[in-house]
Amino acid sequence: MNCYDNFELTSCEILDETYEGEGDKQIAKVKFVAKMTQVDSREKTAFQETSSFERAGKNIMGGAWLYKEGVIETAPGMPEPETAPKNLDEELKAQEEGQVGESKEEDGDESTAE
Repeated sequence: MNCYDNFELTSCEILDETYEGEGDKQIAKVKFVAKMTQVDSREKTAFQETSSFERAGKNIMGGAWLYKEGVIETAPGMPEPETAPKNLDEELKAQEEGQVGESKEEDGDESTAE
């Protein structure tokens, strides 16, 4: 199960598509707005994402597109979130490198300190 299992996708509008390169070196960028409804509360929400794709090579379905990365932003007309990473890929990489996520001791929580 993932976080999107709790949402119904009500619309997905492509705002922009660009392509660079040719053949199996081709890269695409797609900007879209996804509108969703939370299943339990029926709250409506949306996000904007710019996704990058690259060709998988001719040996996979004649050159299928593979998702490479995405930058998630606030959708037009939606309130800015209080805290959200601008680029989830960069946020996850920073966590893996130990740059994000201070220990409880450093956050001032003395309950775990000896």
